[in-house]
Amino acid sequence: MAVVKSIAKRTLSLSIARGRDADGNAINKSYVYSNVKPDAEDEKLMAVGKALGGLFDNDMTGLVVVERAELMEE
Repeated sequence: MAVVKSIAKRTLSLSIARGRDADGNAINKSYVYSNVKPDAEDEKLMAVGKALGGLFDNDMTGLVVVERAELMEE
């Protein structure tokens, strides 16, 4: 039997640099955007992430897409 993956939910998490702590470790702040279309293309998600990152004063340090999917057998 073939297994089919169906994406039920996606979120986009954007990390922004906020400076360094007393020990010199990087401090990042994450912003999470929910209700991302399950069928959104990766290229479009990257473009949106970069556009959102451009709205902040500090640099974007990461972009993560989190998916919740359901597996079914056909």
